[in-house]
Amino acid sequence: MKRLARAFLETAMVHGLLGWLYVAAVAALRPDDLTAPVSTLLHVRRDTFGAVCFAVSALAAFVLQAVYGTWWSRPAPARGAVLALLRTTATYALLAWAYLCVNSLTHPYTMARPLTHFADVPREGETASWAFAASAVALLLARTKAPPPARRRDLDGDPGGVAA
Repeated sequence: MKRLARAFLETAMVHGLLGWLYVAAVAALRPDDLTAPVSTLLHVRRDTFGAVCFAVSALAAFVLQAVYGTWWSRPAPARGAVLALLRTTATYALLAWAYLCVNSLTHPYTMARPLTHFADVPREGETASWAFAASAVALLLARTKAPPPARRRDLDGDPGGVAA
């Protein structure tokens, strides 16, 4: 349960911060778009989404620091198809989301268009939402499946601390 709680807090901290950074970029480059829904799948104003993301991220960071003494744990190296799939999904879904966020800032009219010329669905805006969610879920699952951090011996021979 403790591992799941930490994985949830780490995911909330990272994705909350990323959601807020996206809204901050919108505020800087397209302030008139702040009152529009953040996506067609989530009908919440962008500015509200940004404020909630910031609060969630800050609260998660505080709890992680207060309870665990650090914001992020480094799990021991691990192999396996499931963990590799989760880490790959977290990374590449986040990259797709970042690309689509830039698109929404530089040419927002394409958000309602199909993502690719191969099919009429999904649309760019929907894909951005699903990619963000897929990345968060994959990161959460990867953090719960990763082995715990390797233990090391302190210089005085006393087992303790976590290897960095």
